[in-house]
Amino acid sequence: MGPIRSSLGAGVVATVVLLVFLFAADVLLPGTEPFVFATFTSLCAVGGPPYCGLGTLTATLLTYLWFGLIFAVAWPLLFGGFTWGLPGESGVAHGAVFGLILWSGYVVGALLGVFVGTETVAEDLPLLAVTLVSYLIYGLVLGGGYDYLADHRTFLSD
Repeated sequence: MGPIRSSLGAGVVATVVLLVFLFAADVLLPGTEPFVFATFTSLCAVGGPPYCGLGTLTATLLTYLWFGLIFAVAWPLLFGGFTWGLPGESGVAHGAVFGLILWSGYVVGALLGVFVGTETVAEDLPLLAVTLVSYLIYGLVLGGGYDYLADHRTFLSD
């Protein structure tokens, strides 16, 4: 299978695994609200008042659509495009590094909330731990799935 199809196939599987993990974490760790990071509050900024209420059907559908497009299409294509440049010898190692890169972007956003004063580190710590594990799981499944579906390790391999 080619790199694009391998990336997209692995992305769909990794997204399903990520959703299952987040729902399980949401049930097992009440109070951390780990699925909140996926609600992408920018929907409110983009769509205006009809999309600000998280309980509305439109906001919920757009949240899942946005989540699916990012985690099943955008991130996997980005991963497939530069997996050869990530450190490590296997897709699983590349996926773990990729997951850490994605998580670091989330951490920057969380720290901005701390510096602005709307949140505290103590409030964010459980959510940061859950998202670290979830991004690592996502990256591991994405990298492993890419290796399984592709007939090659990287664009530069024999």
